[in-house]
Amino acid sequence: MLLGTYLDLYFTGIGMYSFPIRPFADVFDIHIVFNLAGIPVFIWIFLWVGSRISKAGWGFLIIFFSLAGPVLEIFSESKGLFVHSEEWKHWYSFLGYFLFLLSVWAIFTWTNGRKS
Repeated sequence: MLLGTYLDLYFTGIGMYSFPIRPFADVFDIHIVFNLAGIPVFIWIFLWVGSRISKAGWGFLIIFFSLAGPVLEIFSESKGLFVHSEEWKHWYSFLGYFLFLLSVWAIFTWTNGRKS
């Protein structure tokens, strides 16, 4: 959650993207509800599903959830909730979510003794 928040602060700070409609817009440049509620719920669902599927299935799950990031970005842009600069590419989000979820899964399996 903190990593996602810091990355949002960084990318909004350099103007790569913005959140035109967000709670507490006068206080935060980022969508604080997404960072404090959306990401934890997303990770909880990911870990819950991942802990119930086969060893081979978790790789597919990481790719599936990583692809959901750019798809949801495009949907959010169409609703006016998210705006990217011309330099931003949606595959950046796929790669970011992929690396993030891979690290979350590695830490989860390491701390819970599950063989991945």
